[in-house]
Amino acid sequence: MIRSCIIIGLFFILGYIHNRSNRMKHLKSIDEFKQVNEQLFGNITRELTKGILKNDDSKSKNDSGGAGAAGGTGPAPDKAAGAVGDYGKFSDGASKSSPLAIVFGGIPVGGKQSGEYMYDYFNKTGNKFNLFVASNSNVNGKASYDSVIKKDITPSKKILYLFSGGYKPGMELLKSVGADKFDKIYLVDIWMGNSSVSDFYTKLAKDNKEKVEYYYTSFGANNNTARNTISQTVSKSAANSKNNHMETNNDAVEALIKYI
Repeated sequence: MIRSCIIIGLFFILGYIHNRSNRMKHLKSIDEFKQVNEQLFGNITRELTKGILKNDDSKSKNDSGGAGAAGGTGPAPDKAAGAVGDYGKFSDGASKSSPLAIVFGGIPVGGKQSGEYMYDYFNKTGNKFNLFVASNSNVNGKASYDSVIKKDITPSKKILYLFSGGYKPGMELLKSVGADKFDKIYLVDIWMGNSSVSDFYTKLAKDNKEKVEYYYTSFGANNNTARNTISQTVSKSAANSKNNHMETNNDAVEALIKYI
């Protein structure tokens, strides 16, 4: 009897989900669907929702490890990457002349170092770049760059990408080789909570208005003055529509792919 009631209840829930499908169309992710579905129907549907979405989750993961939805082809960079000493990992682009992207990420997030989670955003590029992703935010920027440049590549462009706490290796590198070495510099919700860091990056932006792009939230810089100065100085800047620190990477990587 209890089993029959549960089955009937589940059919009712599935029917209700179907009838509310038009209201669900605006949701932009599986996680949003899960959240709203549980708000609508309560905890009893949690396991049912997991089952319904299991195949979609697997497909999403497989897609992110393949060609890449935003224009890259070939294997996902994290699968093809090899170690560059203790500095990070490097994956070859489609050719030796593919653009080189040097990526320095921030502090650990969700138990993962930036050398792991930055691939969540760069895997979509496939083999579009000769790609270096630093192990963490404490690597030596200049030494990392020197190790990558020694590789058998002749990149058509060089891009420096700094996210959040990646300011430390970024500053080391820029102070050593200069902004002239790079065709494009992405500042992605970069932390600027003390004067030495904020002064360095506001000057970088003023001196390289066409080269620097800035993607940010209202809080990530930890310095409203520096944030506003840079966003109003460079030729291209954008605040994340959800004011989500991690998602500024989506904005920046999409712009990077279009740039290339």
